[in-house]
Amino acid sequence: MKRRSKGIVFLCLGAALLLCAGGWYLALQAEDDAAGRQATAVLTAWDTAPTERSTEHAETVLVAGNDRFCGKLTVDALGLTLPVHSEWDYARLKTAPCRYVGTAQAGNMVIAAHNYDSHFGRLRRLAVGDAVTFKDVDGTVYRYTVKEVVTLDGTAVEDMRAGEWDLTLFTCTKSGKQRVTVRCEQE
Repeated sequence: MKRRSKGIVFLCLGAALLLCAGGWYLALQAEDDAAGRQATAVLTAWDTAPTERSTEHAETVLVAGNDRFCGKLTVDALGLTLPVHSEWDYARLKTAPCRYVGTAQAGNMVIAAHNYDSHFGRLRRLAVGDAVTFKDVDGTVYRYTVKEVVTLDGTAVEDMRAGEWDLTLFTCTKSGKQRVTVRCEQE
């Protein structure tokens, strides 16, 4: 009888763990959906939103509420068009990709985003030769070609900026222990 009781306890524990995992998955999915909706809302208001001149990067930024955006990123191979925050922080990453460092004009921009499917979650699917476009708020279009897709250690923060790449995109892997990094050259 004791053996049967242990089995029931383990069965209940397993069921509870499955329920927790399912709840966690649903919460992450809801966060991803919310991020996608917020990014879409910014894009929808893009043409009518006010702009201002940023003194930090000497560029025009789009103003949406308390947020500032430096441009739109399009990755046709992934079916993505996303606004890019002009500054990076964890709170902004929940709504759209963020400029980590650099500018498109200077040819050294690094863009970070969460691994949401609605953001950079499918970044690892890019291939050498895929096209990436960045359009700044003034309307200047920068066209890039993917030259390298690599996975870096999660602590290799300086490697995100390493090299002479015109554009770098990066996100965490699902485990958060590594960074999927895409290196691009301007056409």
